[in-house]
Amino acid sequence: MLKNELELDFALLSDADARVTTLYGLAHPAGGPGGETIALPSEILVRADGTIAWQHVASRIQERAAPETILAELERL
Repeated sequence: MLKNELELDFALLSDADARVTTLYGLAHPAGGPGGETIALPSEILVRADGTIAWQHVASRIQERAAPETILAELERL
């Protein structure tokens, strides 16, 4: 689905060539099922000025930040 179809009021990032993933140190080399490089699960809250307000970068592929943690961080913004 496209951003407009979902009526989102925020930007989405698509990183098909993994350039951004690699630039920010979020790559998990050989972490994919076929040994390909994949992105580590990450949640990043970015302020309107482009600075990072909060981030969680998993140390393993199964890890995710708890929704209540993310919501609490959003409240702080």
